[in-house]
Amino acid sequence: MKHDKLYFVFLIFVIVYFGIIIVPILRTLFFTSISGLMQDSKSGIIQSIELTYFMAFIVAIISVGFALPYTYFISRIHNSFFRFIDSLVELPIMIPHTVVGIIMLLTFEPTMPIGSLISKIYPDYRFDDTFFAVIITLFFLASAYSVRTIQVSYTKNAIEYENMARSFGYKPLEAFVLVSIPFMWRSILRGMALTWARSISEVGSMLIVAYYILPSFTHLVGVFIYSQFIGNGLIPAAESSSILIITGLITLLIIKLLEGKDAAYY
Repeated sequence: MKHDKLYFVFLIFVIVYFGIIIVPILRTLFFTSISGLMQDSKSGIIQSIELTYFMAFIVAIISVGFALPYTYFISRIHNSFFRFIDSLVELPIMIPHTVVGIIMLLTFEPTMPIGSLISKIYPDYRFDDTFFAVIITLFFLASAYSVRTIQVSYTKNAIEYENMARSFGYKPLEAFVLVSIPFMWRSILRGMALTWARSISEVGSMLIVAYYILPSFTHLVGVFIYSQFIGNGLIPAAESSSILIITGLITLLIIKLLEGKDAAYY
């Protein structure tokens, strides 16, 4: 296929774009030696990564669990009020993450109204440094990625097949579960992956609501590497960063393989 001049002009932008992404990653990966990575693996970074990946996976599952009914509902609403409400889905993305930590404390601390109500149900309730603090904060920050990814897929294609199935006698729930969800499975997987990845990258709000995770006193990985940098300098933090990047690349590769070679981007 012969390409026009615009193709080659845009190719320059593509090369620069990937250069900005890939060069810093390669610099980090080649900054430390294999022996340095092996030594750093004993620092607690592996346990931190395991906990972070697990927590992010929980948040991703919960996000999809909310995204599916939300998408079904909002796609059938043409009221301007609900359209305005829908525009708020991205709002948490633009809020500075330290501010997110503050508003979570203002909402869920036992001394605050909602936190006080929870304390009456669970007398030993505490918010900061708990699994609940991590999950609710990461959900607040990252759920939009699942919602929007699934919403685009549903409104663009799946809803037409669902309506067709309903015309053949399927009940609404049957059509949604048996037709739309299988049709959107790649978008669901992609939405989960984006939410999972966004959850792993979070640092600012975690410094406020969950510096440690009780009862193990384990850091989430972003906080762990930040603490390494503050306490021990650049090299240990770079080694831990390399381990995180390597495990992340492997995980994303597995996700791409699950999506298949014909996976849609949205």
